Amino acid sequence: MNNFTHYAMPMYTHDHATYCKQMYDWHMKMHHYQEQLRAYHLERAKYFQKLAEEREKATDKSNDGPAA
Repeated sequence: MNNFTHYAMPMYTHDHATYCKQMYDWHMKMHHYQEQLRAYHLERAKYFQKLAEEREKATDKSNDGPAA
C-alpha cells in the first residue's frame, strides 16, 4: 500500500445544509486516512527491519570467515 486516498475538503457554500452534508461525508471518508497512514508506516518499518536483519546476517557471515 504505497498510495493514500486523501480527499479534498469541501468548499463552503451558502447552502448550509448541503455544506454540513458534504462535511459529514468528508470526515467519514477521512477517518480511514489515519488507518492507511498507519498501515503504510508499519509496512515500511517491517521492510527496513528485514533489511537490517539481512545486513546483520551478511556481516556475521563475513566475520565468521576461515579461522587461521
